[in-house]
Amino acid sequence: MSTRPNGKNERLKRRFLEYRKYARQLSDKSLDRELAALERFDVWNGRKDFGKFHIEWAMGFRTHLEQAKGARGLPLGKSFTRSILAILREFTLWLSQQDGFRSRIRAADADYFNLSRRDEAEARAAPTRPAPSIKQAKRALAMMPASTPRAMRDKAVFSLLCLTGVRVGALVSLRVKHVNLDEKSVTQNPREVATKFGKSIDTFFAQGFPEAEATLAAWMTYLDDELLYGPDDPLFPATAIAPQSNTGFSAEGFARRPWKNTEPVRKIVNEAFAAANLDAFGPHAFRHMLARHAAKNCNSVAELVATSQNLGHTDVLTTLRSYGQISRERQRTLITGEPENDVLED
Repeated sequence: MSTRPNGKNERLKRRFLEYRKYARQLSDKSLDRELAALERFDVWNGRKDFGKFHIEWAMGFRTHLEQAKGARGLPLGKSFTRSILAILREFTLWLSQQDGFRSRIRAADADYFNLSRRDEAEARAAPTRPAPSIKQAKRALAMMPASTPRAMRDKAVFSLLCLTGVRVGALVSLRVKHVNLDEKSVTQNPREVATKFGKSIDTFFAQGFPEAEATLAAWMTYLDDELLYGPDDPLFPATAIAPQSNTGFSAEGFARRPWKNTEPVRKIVNEAFAAANLDAFGPHAFRHMLARHAAKNCNSVAELVATSQNLGHTDVLTTLRSYGQISRERQRTLITGEPENDVLED
């Protein structure tokens, strides 16, 4: 079994990824996942020439994935396995249409990369997504300090997530001018904000978070009055790291640039919930929180559509199916008519 890359296979991978990028408009992040899946198959198959493809390869690889273990020693998740096989299926379909391969690879060969019907259903089943209740988010926010500029910034980050559920990638790229406190809005211009699929999204502040609005306003006032930030400066600047003669480096003020990645936001959110003796929810959990609150309390279809648009979803069904799951306790109440247990529910 060869461990060295096969030149022919590498050229085919490159051509396939170019096709996926320019013809199918996939992002670089998606292309990285596709390359990883192709590499996983190529290594498992001993770097054999893709041009000699046989359906036994597909069946064997599927069996391999079913028996494989992840980094924690647990079986691979069905949805993860499905995503890998889907990429191999697309690659095989593409390969069957290329000159020199049409006579050897049929489009139907790609079907051998499908999961069983049972595994497919399990992979498609929407998992329970952990999310805080409105009361839990308010408790964590209330317990966050605001005694230093960094604490003010971190509390403002948490506040904006409570108010909008904005995606964390977009949040770290926001500029001062994108937030209008008078209109209670966040304008996510894809030319300047890292929105998903480059969509233009107008987001408005959710009701019921007056402390979050006050915290965000105080932070923006500080940026304006104390730091003299302008409209094009980052809304949440990164912490500046200054060299120290005896300790190496230390945090000192702010750099006039946004964070380079989303990890600082995740840390802020995790620590805020932990300090309130709650589960360490992540930034994405706020989207589930707001969607579930809307699904529970909206009184019209228009309110649900507005919530969906606020989260940047193209289809309201995405909001309901992926974010607005009804909890087991809520399901019991709706079916039996008995009241819910009062466990920090909103």
